[in-house]
Amino acid sequence: MTIDYIPEAPKAGPSEKFGPSWQGFTLPREILDRHGAKVLDPWAVGLDDGETRPDSTVYRADVLLVPAHLLANRDDTDWINSALGTVGLKLSEESVERARDREPAREIAWLPAVLTVAEGAVDVKADAWPALRAVRRALREEPDILTDREGLEKISLDHLFVGSATSGIGSLDLGGEPATSGHAVTDEPGGTSRPGYGRTPVTVVAGPPRRRTPEELGGPRITVVTLDTGVAAHPWFRPVTDPDAFLTVDPDGQQLIEDTHPAYQGRDIARLVGYEDLGHLPNPLVGTLNSHTGHGLMLAGLIAQIAPDARVLMYKVMHSDGVVPGEALHAALDRLLALLDDGQAVDVLCCSFGGFAETGDAAMQALFDKVNQLRARGVVVVNAAGNYATTRPFYLAALSDTAVPGPPLAPMLGVAAKNPDGTIAIFSNEHPAVRWRAPGAMVVSTFPPQFRGAQNATLSTGERASLDCDAMGTHCAWSGTSFAAPIVAAAIAAELTKTVRQVGVDRVERARTVVETMINDKVSRPEVVPI
Repeated sequence: MTIDYIPEAPKAGPSEKFGPSWQGFTLPREILDRHGAKVLDPWAVGLDDGETRPDSTVYRADVLLVPAHLLANRDDTDWINSALGTVGLKLSEESVERARDREPAREIAWLPAVLTVAEGAVDVKADAWPALRAVRRALREEPDILTDREGLEKISLDHLFVGSATSGIGSLDLGGEPATSGHAVTDEPGGTSRPGYGRTPVTVVAGPPRRRTPEELGGPRITVVTLDTGVAAHPWFRPVTDPDAFLTVDPDGQQLIEDTHPAYQGRDIARLVGYEDLGHLPNPLVGTLNSHTGHGLMLAGLIAQIAPDARVLMYKVMHSDGVVPGEALHAALDRLLALLDDGQAVDVLCCSFGGFAETGDAAMQALFDKVNQLRARGVVVVNAAGNYATTRPFYLAALSDTAVPGPPLAPMLGVAAKNPDGTIAIFSNEHPAVRWRAPGAMVVSTFPPQFRGAQNATLSTGERASLDCDAMGTHCAWSGTSFAAPIVAAAIAAELTKTVRQVGVDRVERARTVVETMINDKVSRPEVVPI
């Protein structure tokens, strides 16, 4: 297994310099409804004079992400409500009160604020995009307001990101991902002799790799943080309560993520609860496995195969349908910053998800700023390139090579997927910032054996049956840049493990040295010794 670094940035094709603006999420209606979301249609929105037409994105339909200090100040919320009143909207009082009850964050925190219809308004639809435009319009008309109310310009949509695995977003189709939409690999595994990229049960006869004890290691374990679907029981992993477990959780931090769910008044919108992957079914009456069930455990197993001496700290920010709410992502990053400031170790962050933005890099600036605060503390950030076979920027991976003024930061990497023969996987995105390629097609890792769906084997004759792709067992083969990213993250963790006996080392310099070493040497993980 090799990991490749591309010295020269990939060049975009002549007809798709940034990817067509329409190419983005095509989530099924039931997924959008489950999360109170909508797709921004660039051709169905109003424009002011001089305003640039947006690109497509997915966002919570009636939620804005607002800096917490603005929500906590009555004068600031009054100004925001005055701007929103021009389109018949206001911030819900419940959202404002929740922000005022929250402890002040050490860094700027973004909280979800639900939009409601303003008093006296008639026939108004609560939509965050026109609401955001109303705030920006008011700022253009009153630019001096930023002198006293810093942060108003940072109000944004509550974007929904998606996991980068090729088994679809909430349906048996991939929702526009070309591995099964437009190429000859549309059949479920076991149905024909043609290969597919989707989740497939496999049998692994080997056990987990040997893990050295803390005494043998001689230093602290390297911590790889994954933001994903949560943990689940598996024969390879000790319980998360074990003091030296490979797969670990942070219940207090997870509670902070859970508490950021938008303050809806009794509205039934999918919410993240606890740190376990619960294997929620997209339709309990049908019973098939959800598209990203087991996604987080798959990442943990890949890291375990390459860097068993490390530990994985997982936060559940992804629903089992693959959706990652923006407010949950911000809350997880806030928690990591707090842990670092309290002296706890975070060495690598792996993000196997991403999304498209309506105004490019600017729409993701708040998230990029927060990630850069982690990088300034020595955390290497590894991002999946996305599975839409496009060169359109997919965030956060598209920001991986963006220059940041000031002192050097730990590296940030964008990772594309390779097929077993080394070719670029047909589903994998490309972008000038995506400079790394790792195996991401039909890689084998751990899966929760307790999760079984309702699909039957294609052929069954009593005791004999063909492969049932909805009954996974303890391992599966799966594809996506979702799985290329943790392979690179694990290789970095394995290199960092070689430094754990060193003391007094600058964390940023250590991170940069390790990644520079990987760039200079063609990385092969794990090392293979013939027997």
